[in-house]
Amino acid sequence: MKEVLLKRVVILFIIGFIGHVTLAQDHPFPTKEQLTEARAGDLVLNAGLLGDYKTDFGTLIVTESEEKNSNKIELPVVRIHSKNQNPAYPVFFFEGGPGGTNIKLDNLPDWLLENHDIVRVGYRGVDGSVSLNAPEINDVIKNTNNLLSTEGLKSFGSKMSEVARKLGNTGIDLEEYNIINVVNDMEKARKALGYKKISLSGGSYGGAVVYTYCVLFPKSIQRALLTEAAFPFDMALVKPSSIDATLNHLNELWKQNSECLSRSKDIVQTIRNVLKTLPQSWNGINIDPDKIRFMTYFGLYTQKTIAQVFDAFIAAENGDYSGLAFMSYFWNNVVDMFNWGDMGAKTYCTETGKISDYEKELNSENSIIGSPLSLLAWGPRKYTDWPVKPAPKVLREIRPIDVELLMVYGTKESAESVKRDYLPFFENGHIVNYENLGHQDVGALQPEASRQLEKMYFLNGSVDTSRFIKTESAQINFVPEQRFQDIAKSMMKQNEK
Repeated sequence: MKEVLLKRVVILFIIGFIGHVTLAQDHPFPTKEQLTEARAGDLVLNAGLLGDYKTDFGTLIVTESEEKNSNKIELPVVRIHSKNQNPAYPVFFFEGGPGGTNIKLDNLPDWLLENHDIVRVGYRGVDGSVSLNAPEINDVIKNTNNLLSTEGLKSFGSKMSEVARKLGNTGIDLEEYNIINVVNDMEKARKALGYKKISLSGGSYGGAVVYTYCVLFPKSIQRALLTEAAFPFDMALVKPSSIDATLNHLNELWKQNSECLSRSKDIVQTIRNVLKTLPQSWNGINIDPDKIRFMTYFGLYTQKTIAQVFDAFIAAENGDYSGLAFMSYFWNNVVDMFNWGDMGAKTYCTETGKISDYEKELNSENSIIGSPLSLLAWGPRKYTDWPVKPAPKVLREIRPIDVELLMVYGTKESAESVKRDYLPFFENGHIVNYENLGHQDVGALQPEASRQLEKMYFLNGSVDTSRFIKTESAQINFVPEQRFQDIAKSMMKQNEK
């Protein structure tokens, strides 16, 4: 009963923490009978509706590799038609990940549909007829104490090897589930839909897909928008020093607020103190230090969750570990939101060969929380024989691109880094940055301004920031709307009934 109640509360919280997602269910996609005669390159479409928009629901047939007699993969395709009788270039969307779906059909971008068709093509390995999902990987991540230790990473790597063999025995060629093949799938969809040129929009991992598309098929692209974009070079590799810099910057903002100082004189020191004194459990809920680090890192994705995470650490410093217990428990639910087989395949395919020991690179005893997600992604690399096709040289280092690119980042620091390392290679590149926004805040905290920016950029290439509200000091509200401690205690009260 306790577990059921916990899950009910967690499901409600997931909607606020990660965002609500409507997947491709209960829509008129082609039936098996309709696909009987379909060959590689064919796209079978059925007409339907999304809201009041005419929409095509289709299945694209692609091959796993370019070799003769390669396995066929069926990928879902959704095209939402603009109501404009003469729409501008269509916009193909690419979601973050890897390990997540690209078929998200809620919160339709009406501001873009005024002038453009919107297209989503499923990611191979997640969407469609072949999935690399492996629940046994999820189980290892959820049930291994101190997962980020060497022993934990070895256990994870061993399970990855076991899963690779299992998937290989079913006839799946894991080397063909890489970012290049994802882009090839998208290009085949473009051709099958009859578009001469398309525009692209991608965030996070989706930005890496967009960049790769620009490198491989520049003549197919009108313009591209990259939001908080990753790049496909040792993807998901964030050094502990970068996360420390983010936390130290937040600490500086914290210290500028007298109300914050009354709660903690130094929020970074509070985090350090608490991580050294964690109990093993709270009211029967296990408190795992690595899970706390994971959730602290994910908490940096939005201003809302920054406030909640910091508040939970302050409560713990004062003897109330309920909020951290909730964070530790909630991590297991975050794990199940991802397809970890796909995560491994799409991450390892971006290996550049510049780092010989990821575990050593990402371990830092003096770091505040380390780089937990990067260590989870790359730390097991030397302990697994997961098969990977090395990326060609053209995708192991930044390449000159003359496609129109607009890159949007949530902080000055991120924008400066991209401006220094990447912008010189982008002949028609532009950067817009906010201040002090989390990874998932971009586009959410000033929605009207962001929509105007997207609308005008895709329509005519202009960079319209006229609706952005600028403040002298972009402060963060560190007072949580809902405290993790209250959620945890509410769960306990429901369990007592």
